[in-house]
Amino acid sequence: MFRYLKNLRDKKATKIEDIHKFNLPPVPKFSSKPKYKEWCSDTKTDHVFITLQEGECPSERISSKNAVFACNGIIIDYDAQTPDEVIEAGINTAGKKYVKPQYYHKTFSGGLRTIYPFKEKVLCSAEVYPNFIKGLCRALGVERLFAGVDKSSYEASQVFHLYSELIEVGEPLDPSFYKPILFKSLEKAPPKSSDTSIPLADVEEGIKQKYQNYNWPSFEVGSRGDLFFVEPYKDSEGCMVVEDGIVCFSTRAPQGFMTWKDLLGDEFIREYEKKKYAVLNEEFWYNGKSYYYLDEGHPVTISDKLLLLELKHKGFTSDVKPNKTMSEIDSAFRSIAKHNRVHEVAPCIWNKERVVRHSSNKILNSSNLVPMQPSDVRDPSKCEWSMNFIEQLFCSGTDHFFHWWKRIYESVLTQQKAQGQCLIIVGPSGRGKTLLSNKFVGDSCGGFADASDYIAGNTTFNKELAYKAIWTVDDTVSAASDQDQRRATEINKRITANPKIEVNEKYQNAVTVPWTGRIIITTNDDANSISVIPSLDSSNEEKIIALRVRDDASKSFPENEDLEEKIQRELPYLLREILEMKLPSRLKGSSRYGVKGFIDPFIKDAAYDNSSRSTIAELIDWFCKEHRNLMTHANDIWTGTTTELQQNIIRLNDGKHLGISHNISILKRGLHSLSEVSNLNDKVRPVKSIGSGGGTVWVISLDKKYDLSESDN
Repeated sequence: MFRYLKNLRDKKATKIEDIHKFNLPPVPKFSSKPKYKEWCSDTKTDHVFITLQEGECPSERISSKNAVFACNGIIIDYDAQTPDEVIEAGINTAGKKYVKPQYYHKTFSGGLRTIYPFKEKVLCSAEVYPNFIKGLCRALGVERLFAGVDKSSYEASQVFHLYSELIEVGEPLDPSFYKPILFKSLEKAPPKSSDTSIPLADVEEGIKQKYQNYNWPSFEVGSRGDLFFVEPYKDSEGCMVVEDGIVCFSTRAPQGFMTWKDLLGDEFIREYEKKKYAVLNEEFWYNGKSYYYLDEGHPVTISDKLLLLELKHKGFTSDVKPNKTMSEIDSAFRSIAKHNRVHEVAPCIWNKERVVRHSSNKILNSSNLVPMQPSDVRDPSKCEWSMNFIEQLFCSGTDHFFHWWKRIYESVLTQQKAQGQCLIIVGPSGRGKTLLSNKFVGDSCGGFADASDYIAGNTTFNKELAYKAIWTVDDTVSAASDQDQRRATEINKRITANPKIEVNEKYQNAVTVPWTGRIIITTNDDANSISVIPSLDSSNEEKIIALRVRDDASKSFPENEDLEEKIQRELPYLLREILEMKLPSRLKGSSRYGVKGFIDPFIKDAAYDNSSRSTIAELIDWFCKEHRNLMTHANDIWTGTTTELQQNIIRLNDGKHLGISHNISILKRGLHSLSEVSNLNDKVRPVKSIGSGGGTVWVISLDKKYDLSESDN
């Protein structure tokens, strides 16, 4: 229980087996207190300087290199001289309000020293000791009983000269008095480990697997129980759970603080730490501006504050552990910013990877596209209504439609990129054009997005469109001008021809991602609606499948709710039928688009009549008629440059421009378009260009049979 040093410079702590049988050597007489202190510090002095604390090496004095390990009680010094009658009164008060010390004696200066030994030694680490001793002294009322408490009495390394014989007035402190104080101190300031923090549920699971003696009813901070890890096993309370390990107060324990590494081994800690930090790599990301986490597999923005809460929930702590420069949470933030750094966040529909590398950028894939799964078996009877609806819908090109649909559906289903044409469906209202594009094709490919504003050039923001493989445009957005139609044509060409799109979102940088989806344009067959159709010139024909709906196509449909339910029920079986279709050689197109382009003749003519090219065609038609009227001799052709044509039009119109003739660049582009169309359509007036490197000469047929008035007749 007691240990002593021979003098204040002695490093050896000798155990006193029985303080009652210990013979106290006589103390020399000193003329002054400085002389006394000099004697106490002399290495030749051989007397008794007691302590009730033990270091990690019990036989050595407690120091910075030999931290306190066990506590046998507390010794309190009072600096003020205390008369005997005051001592007697104070001890009586202690007996009534607190607990009497077991011993007391007088110091060299006439002060009082009280001694409270424990009945049982408890293990107490250096981290816990200060709070424990302060709590113990409060419970004993040491500062209330007598004046002049020397606060150095609270230090574990302090030793006290046994100047006079001990006077016994009480009993050793019972464990029921000081152990609750120890437990409370542990809860306030538990010892810490430098190892990673582990949730107690995971620790308990590891303990159950390793220690057969473990049978605690609960395992949480503050739980106390037996030393299940000590052999031979003894069923008696000896330790308490804290966040980083088990604090032992029984002397049977190998040490005062058993970390989880001590109990479960290095391998357990390494594996858990690996698993713990793997969560960061799988769930959290940073793009230089914002943090993201996976919510049901979909990246969403998370504030620093919410990320902090998420990390705490996953077992990361905000305390800086011993020998560490930052907390686990700070380390987690750093790890996310360093190892899970991406450039942008965008959907990459055709990639299964969470992080996609594209054009030297690391893109956090935010795609949440889920296509409809086809049925496992073929059963045409279970999609009979749907198949009949599609097969009776178009004037021609039904096979083109099915194989176009198969190509995009297979592409989305397998996440294999495959380009394809823009699909245009033209026909009378109420026949199911939108139904086909949205509920059949759209639902099969995981949904659709309305791209009307984007295709029309009314907005450049398309982040939401990028999440879908099917973009739809309806005839509610018509081309207000030739410029609008040209813009829509160029956007359609770019999207159809390129296997990537630039994704633009408000307040974010644009990012290019792989994208090989489809545009579906549905329109009525009136002139205003058809204006939404992009130009069908030779450069665009391969990129388009344009189908005309029959005038006598069915207009009879079930009620909306019943219709949607029927389609959802039949669609998986219809998709299975489509997947089983074999592409005929006559429909096989280039490797780029898979299926040949197809444009219904009616749509081609209607699109031409409503395009900007019809304007130049009307101007050339007027020119040919007026020129023929002034010809002095028969001639089948007019030959000249664009400038000469412009001058002829002005001359024929009394010196004024007519239509677009004022803009020679537009006039020239129009002539090129007419040249292309006339090569494909024998009803259109032949326009040929002759170039020799110095400019273009146009050869225009003046034949009356090509006059628009003649064509109409």
